[in-house]
Amino acid sequence: MKELKQSKLLEKKKALLHEIRQSTDIFKALADPVRQDILMMFMLSKRMNVAQVVEQSHLSRPAISHHLKILKQAGILISSKERTEVYYSLTFENSVIEQLKAIILAAESLSNDPAKALE
Repeated sequence: MKELKQSKLLEKKKALLHEIRQSTDIFKALADPVRQDILMMFMLSKRMNVAQVVEQSHLSRPAISHHLKILKQAGILISSKERTEVYYSLTFENSVIEQLKAIILAAESLSNDPAKALE
């Protein structure tokens, strides 16, 4: 019985680690203060192009483009091209939110497991 509980606990630990590793790009993207500032800009504006973000920042256009690319790769922003301009907007749709929820659920499951007391 004790071995079964330990095995289930190990499975929960692996599940949590898996979810965290699946979200590495999100955490990396959100770890940078510049990208946090950019994220706050998008919280106030539905969509912006690179020039509009540059206007609100102290960084160069290439630097902003780099940060927008990282946020897009992490699934936090989406882009759409209109004529010659690319517009970015938040995409807190299923992918990002679901990944973060999965981490929380896996952590809660592990944290609340009675088998932890047996370790």
